[in-house]
Amino acid sequence: MGILKKIFGFGKKKEKIPEEIEKEKVIYEEKKAEEVKKVIEEVAKDEFVGEKKEVEKKPEELEESKNEVSEESVEEKAEKLKLEEEKVEVENESIDLKQNEEKEIVVPKKKGFFTSLKEKLSKSREGFFGKVKGFFLGRSVIDDEMYEDLEEMLIQSDIGMDMTLKIVGALEKEVRSRGIKDPKEVYGVLKDVMENFLIEEENELKTEKPGLNVILVVGVNGVGKTTTIGKIASKLTKEGKKVIVGAGDTFRAAAIEQLEEWTIRAGAEIIKHQQGTDPGAVVFDTLKAAENRNADVAIIDTAGRLHNKNNLMKELEKINRIIEKHVGDSSYESILVIDGTTGQNGLNQAKVFNEVTKLTGFIVTKLDGTAKGGIVFAISEELKKPIKFIGVGEGIEDLRPFKPKEYIDAIFE
Repeated sequence: MGILKKIFGFGKKKEKIPEEIEKEKVIYEEKKAEEVKKVIEEVAKDEFVGEKKEVEKKPEELEESKNEVSEESVEEKAEKLKLEEEKVEVENESIDLKQNEEKEIVVPKKKGFFTSLKEKLSKSREGFFGKVKGFFLGRSVIDDEMYEDLEEMLIQSDIGMDMTLKIVGALEKEVRSRGIKDPKEVYGVLKDVMENFLIEEENELKTEKPGLNVILVVGVNGVGKTTTIGKIASKLTKEGKKVIVGAGDTFRAAAIEQLEEWTIRAGAEIIKHQQGTDPGAVVFDTLKAAENRNADVAIIDTAGRLHNKNNLMKELEKINRIIEKHVGDSSYESILVIDGTTGQNGLNQAKVFNEVTKLTGFIVTKLDGTAKGGIVFAISEELKKPIKFIGVGEGIEDLRPFKPKEYIDAIFE
């Protein structure tokens, strides 16, 4: 055992000589250098691959990366900009409010408050008059059959037999004089012909003469007479005129209250008696009050019960005599209000009232609610009286001055 220990060094640590230590140190340093080199190469390789991937990114990916990098700064800028805009808006609102208070500026209503006449008369345009256009487009020749079929269509539109024959006769003559051969061109000629039958003269209310101007309003119940008077009163007061309204319909329940409500809304004054009072007395007091208060216009409402026609007509005759005594030789307006949806009944009413009150014109209401509208032509031509206004809705602005060309353009495509 001692020999083995001696030979192999068992039991005693063998001490290394300096040369061996130096050799191992060199080997260690070399291995360490190789490992460091290897690590550096791997790191460099990863960085190269990363740069390559960055270069190969799609434009949208690069943009996203860019946005992510600058997201915080953009949000900060946007927030600052928003705060600045809100500050400016608050300052502008303050300035506007101040100007409105100082100058009494009225903020305008939204666009579209005054709806176009074409839109208001859409039922008539899309109804009868729309069918007429298709009627001509479906024809290949101008002949007697075409004119006969047109007559039927016109009669169905509330134009009436007599008026229809006049229109078709004038149309045939005009088509021949223009040398028209294509039925499609007849539609435009019909438009011109029908416009010629509408009276353009004297279609404005006469309220400008010196002294008191009187407007007598007649019509059967349910045609919109009270509403129409209120709208006329509103129109005149807005023009700067002093208006007094006489509640001459003393028979119908609630007629006085309804007229009073409209008169107050219009900024006018009202003269009224109790229900059942003699209408003539109301008219007399209205005219007296208008003269004493230097009013520009007196509008007089009347009863409208045609089921008791004889008494009604006598009452209207009496009212006319009272007005004539007050105005002397001066003319005054006597306006009949007609419901545009009643068709030929409206024409018959016009004839009856005209015999007693010597009508100076008409107001046709509810034209926005009918698909026909032919009564306008029949009334204008049959009685040779102008249409002053047309009603196309419930609003005060929906009582429109009647202008033949404007009306024709609105109902024809």
